[in-house]
Amino acid sequence: MDIGKLLGIVRSIPKDKLKTDAGLKEVIRELGKKSGKSFTEQELNSYVSQFRKMSKTENVGSLMNKLAQKGVNPNDLNAIKKRFKK
Repeated sequence: MDIGKLLGIVRSIPKDKLKTDAGLKEVIRELGKKSGKSFTEQELNSYVSQFRKMSKTENVGSLMNKLAQKGVNPNDLNAIKKRFKK
């Protein structure tokens, strides 16, 4: 996993798109295209729902713990943490 590339993609997403369901769906579709996937409307609705739930209940620390549990390299996690502190 190239953390720099991933963070670059995240930074390129306009924050105003994350405020509406239509904007979130557009972002998810674009990210899917970049990874060679396409989503049904039902899948998009599910991802939007998950994003809304996570935005209310998660913070940087809890997300980092989840990434660690999923097997993300500790060096990559440290790089992400440093970038969040900037």
